[in-house]
Amino acid sequence: MTDTLFNDVVTRIGEYLEADVSHLTPDSKLATSIDGLNSLKMFEMILYLEDCFGVEFDEAVMDQIDTLGGLVDHIREQRAAAA
Repeated sequence: MTDTLFNDVVTRIGEYLEADVSHLTPDSKLATSIDGLNSLKMFEMILYLEDCFGVEFDEAVMDQIDTLGGLVDHIREQRAAAA
């Protein structure tokens, strides 16, 4: 499932956290696979990703997304709905 949007999201996460995130896959768990990502950093990262990709993350939806692939799918869906 590796695609351009996935690569863009991983790149942005790496930029935001100033960390090597090349090990991330679509199955990576957001809560445990990214070193140093606590709940506050996660919230700030989501705001950063909203700005980067022109989407909004509803809190109820974010509670259901647990993998990086799910996050990428949500961004893709938001962009498609806005188009």
